[in-house]
Amino acid sequence: MKKAVLFLSVFAVSTGTFAQKSKVYSAKEYMEDGDMKKAISSINEAVASDATKADGDAWFTRGQIYEKLAETDPTALDESTKSYLKVLEVKPGYDKNAIDNKLIRIVYKSYNAGVGAYAGDADKGTKPDYEAAIKAFDQVISIREINGGKHFADNKKLDTIAGQALKFQAFSAYNAQKTDLALASLNKAKASPIARDPYIFSTLVDLYTEKKDDAAVEKILTEAKALYPSNAEISRQEMNYYSRAGKTEILVQKMEEAVKTDPNNSLLQYNLGVLYGSLANPLDDKGNPKEKPKNSKDLEAKAEMAYKLAIDADPNKAEYVYNLGALYFNNAADITNKMNDITGTTDADNKKYDALKALRLAEFTKGLEYFQKSYNLLSPKATKLNAEDASTYRNTLVALKTIYYALGQNEKGDEMNKKLAE
Repeated sequence: MKKAVLFLSVFAVSTGTFAQKSKVYSAKEYMEDGDMKKAISSINEAVASDATKADGDAWFTRGQIYEKLAETDPTALDESTKSYLKVLEVKPGYDKNAIDNKLIRIVYKSYNAGVGAYAGDADKGTKPDYEAAIKAFDQVISIREINGGKHFADNKKLDTIAGQALKFQAFSAYNAQKTDLALASLNKAKASPIARDPYIFSTLVDLYTEKKDDAAVEKILTEAKALYPSNAEISRQEMNYYSRAGKTEILVQKMEEAVKTDPNNSLLQYNLGVLYGSLANPLDDKGNPKEKPKNSKDLEAKAEMAYKLAIDADPNKAEYVYNLGALYFNNAADITNKMNDITGTTDADNKKYDALKALRLAEFTKGLEYFQKSYNLLSPKATKLNAEDASTYRNTLVALKTIYYALGQNEKGDEMNKKLAE
């Protein structure tokens, strides 16, 4: 009798398992028929059952169902991801090609959804949704980090996508004013050769500045200068920080000593020129001009000399020749402002105006030589420039256009305007 009871007990368990398996099959059929409501009900009942909650096929099917549902309801993609990840948890030996193909599909869908949420759509009147972007990018990152990153260790393309997702998750958090998440993501991004770029560091500087964490600001600036020694934004932040902290003299001293130690180092000379130029023409945190110091002319002369030494050491660096041209161009802009301040029409006013116009012409002429050199260096490879050189090239075109028109060389000005449009 005891054996009969035992037999019936085993039979009952087997029947329960079969019943739940049938729920999985039914869910597939409902999905194929397009009845997503019944498909979801059946599959959720199956994965909740003790009989099939550890069944890889059940969770895989659930992933498929929610992935299909995500075609009309993007929020369902999260449940699809969780289901596919659950497959690996309950059955590590599950068909790797099948599960990996599904996860990679979700990576692309999630990344594109994140980009769309981050950017918004002005044409449709849709504003950026940073919360949705954070969530979408997090799915990409979590898939890349399965099993501590080992699961997709050989997938270099996924490394690239996940690196970009990490970066944009950080910026999404920053824009959503989620400071802690932004700092965590930005610090992870700066440690990644794939994700990091100058903007990662400049954003970190902004956040640590807001938190009044000077030690962190100095640390980030040191790292940034080592990786991006000629980046204008990083240099500006460095100038601002040391100026705000009352440490400008220390920075100048450090850089002057470095140049004395290695006078033929073009990069050191260039950075010293940037420093002198920034001190001569200070900007506030928003990039607006501040009142010039009394010794601005002396500082500009030092900047001019440093730029020329940098160019002598390496005449093929477009940013070197561009910055020297910009020094003269900004002087011309200052003179233009003085010309515009003259509203009178007396002989004295006209004489003063003409004198200033001659001075402006002299500054434009000096700058023209260097902008032309910058143009000649960058124009042949205009379609293949990195972001920093592309910015230098565009600014070069703007400067040349302005100068040519000021000199009455309208055809050349039109040519630069055309290249800008291109």
